Amino acid sequence: MKKKTLMSLAAAAVLAVNAAALPAHGEAGLFMIGDVNGDGTVDSRDASSVLDAYAAVSSGHESPLYSYEESAGDFNGDGKLDAIDASMILSYYAWVSVSDEGAIFTDFLEKNGIKQRNTEEEQKAEEQAAAQPQPTEIQQAVEADSFEYVLPRIDSEYEEWFWVGDSRTVGLSRSVAIDNIAKVGAGIGLFRNNYDQICQIRDKTVIINLGVNDLDSSAYLRLYNGLPDEFLDNNKVIVMAVNPCDGGYSYLNGRIEAFNNALRDGLDSRITFLDSYTYLVWNGYGTTDGLHYTANTYIDIYNFVYDSIFGPEE
Repeated sequence: MKKKTLMSLAAAAVLAVNAAALPAHGEAGLFMIGDVNGDGTVDSRDASSVLDAYAAVSSGHESPLYSYEESAGDFNGDGKLDAIDASMILSYYAWVSVSDEGAIFTDFLEKNGIKQRNTEEEQKAEEQAAAQPQPTEIQQAVEADSFEYVLPRIDSEYEEWFWVGDSRTVGLSRSVAIDNIAKVGAGIGLFRNNYDQICQIRDKTVIINLGVNDLDSSAYLRLYNGLPDEFLDNNKVIVMAVNPCDGGYSYLNGRIEAFNNALRDGLDSRITFLDSYTYLVWNGYGTTDGLHYTANTYIDIYNFVYDSIFGPEE
């Protein structure tokens, strides 16, 4: 039987936690700065795309990139694509290859004195937030008498857990020891790229915590509902709701709620949707940057999953 603790579980080593860029956002949803081609990594191909676009514009032609791809390629945030951006992408690629596991994009930015620029929506949100009283570290929970919250109960015979997720799962793994395959900035591509490995899992409770970086419910439903019968019938598969944002990312909550509703209503009956979004709104939560959570909130999320499966401690 799993033993719940505040900070850790007995667990095997993490399978894959790769260093990658923190997300920014544009017309195609969330993307990673430097990841021009959207394949989930920042490498020489992205630098080449930036140089191609720079050459085209410099010679009087239209850029071959979409505007959100140009935003991803604008590494130093000066509003234009040029050889400096390409050089910095290559520098970041080289830095990641020799950095310790867990090194993240903001470490590189700080090392090079670069600040990520805000989008227009972020700038407006910051200006509005500045005009309001400063929020506390923890978001105000919904008043207890505004609605009755009932802890969901999930029936699973499998005690061993395995998580699949993005930077929020990476953050959780830093507070609670979990078996996982997770990556900063990950979206549906992480699942697709590790599809065969994931589908070989047997006799586990598999918890999927993806979606905030690419809120495309149709794509996720096709992926999840197309999972092999052998996988769905021999594991307990749980899809967690995409959890709420605050601060400069608050504008995403409407899309997140629509995404969650589509998954809740459309998933195969063998897949359980776990509404952690409503739980956090009811319970209250804290973030470090509007998108990622404080250590206490990550522990709350883990304990919520635990209590949903095993029941709250007496």
